[in-house]
Amino acid sequence: MSSTASPATRGADEFRFGRIPLGTGPTIHYAEKGEKAGPLVLFLHGYVDSWRSFTGVLDALPREYRAVALDLRGHGDSDKPECCYATEDFVQDLLLFMDALELNKAHLVGHSMGSFIAQSFAARCPGRVERLILISSAAGTAGNAILREFKPIIDALQDPIDRNFAAKFQAPCNPVSAGFMETIVSETMKVPAHVWRSAFSELLQVNQGPILCEVNAPTLIVWGNQDQIFTRRDQEALLSGIPDSRLEELDAGHAPHWEKPKEVAAALKNFLVCGRSKAAVNLRSSSPCEQRD
Repeated sequence: MSSTASPATRGADEFRFGRIPLGTGPTIHYAEKGEKAGPLVLFLHGYVDSWRSFTGVLDALPREYRAVALDLRGHGDSDKPECCYATEDFVQDLLLFMDALELNKAHLVGHSMGSFIAQSFAARCPGRVERLILISSAAGTAGNAILREFKPIIDALQDPIDRNFAAKFQAPCNPVSAGFMETIVSETMKVPAHVWRSAFSELLQVNQGPILCEVNAPTLIVWGNQDQIFTRRDQEALLSGIPDSRLEELDAGHAPHWEKPKEVAAALKNFLVCGRSKAAVNLRSSSPCEQRD
């Protein structure tokens, strides 16, 4: 598979962009920053976001890391097919994306919906994940009253999405710069109504409880104590389910990477450079994820 990227002459401090066609259908847009030979950190954004939701963290991350942030299918500048927005569809896209770019192993960061993709990928492909960072996550969405309240509203959405609705939907708990929020809303407006509806319906079906014990990568859970979607009880479920996990609590809402990007970047860096808190041994003899097509 081939990619179209920005000129290679750009330095480590500048963003570089590319597009990768996947065997599953869509072409995936991505941004990257940092030293190409550095440790790889792969970022997965949340529902109706894009790679730009991580710009503050990417700017604060030391340049020696190679940071790659995707636009998931249906989002940002990636293709937006009519179907297939379940967690496993995104997982398959991620596997093909890594294979196409010859990314053997990565530190994997996921926010909200992206965190569920990251959990599933880490459980299914243990040999491809070095460390796992879950931001504003949970073990599932069953019984989540806040999310259920949005279902009829999102089911009724039609194109074009109303900009005021997008702004209200994305409003953070704590202030961020007007310029950043303008970018977030503009990126959200790129998501068509059929993706809003399909991805949200699939999001309401997430149940990761049975697979958490299969995540053997050391895991950092980053949670804002003002999060109105996922609670402390959700974090405790993650901690009890993932064998090698720890919690970093911030004074933030559901989007700590927007509200406290420097703190999130610092927590991420500290976690990546520290030793394992427990020995995580992979007992599986082989995994299809480790075989390239």
